[in-house]
Amino acid sequence: MIPRTLVPVSIFVAGIACIAMAVATGEAEVNLVLIFPIFSGSSGLFLLGVVLIIVSFLVGFAMLAMTQAEVSRQNAGALREIPEHGTGTRTEYGGVIMVGPVPIAFGSNKKIATIMLVLGVAAVLVLVGLILLLA
Repeated sequence: MIPRTLVPVSIFVAGIACIAMAVATGEAEVNLVLIFPIFSGSSGLFLLGVVLIIVSFLVGFAMLAMTQAEVSRQNAGALREIPEHGTGTRTEYGGVIMVGPVPIAFGSNKKIATIMLVLGVAAVLVLVGLILLLA
């Protein structure tokens, strides 16, 4: 692990520890909604934990941006050889993000995005079928 990444990770772990302490001392509570834990509390320790978790994300994104800026500065001086048409390999990608029961598909071209959307809808139908069978 790169030493730079230890900063946001340790802030995140400190936030989780604060929330765990708040739950352990009874200053906060945990509820389970479906399969997702919901934490709620009104103590200073709980608030500190939430703030530390948010700060860890902000610091992590800042560290990521700094790393990308350093890499681009290092690559700025290097000459890149551009492959001739048809000789290079092209990477294609696609994916599905599930926001609740709604699939959001993306891809490097229309064909892959359509395939990802079909897979997302199939996943929703399978999940709904399982829920109906188990209910």
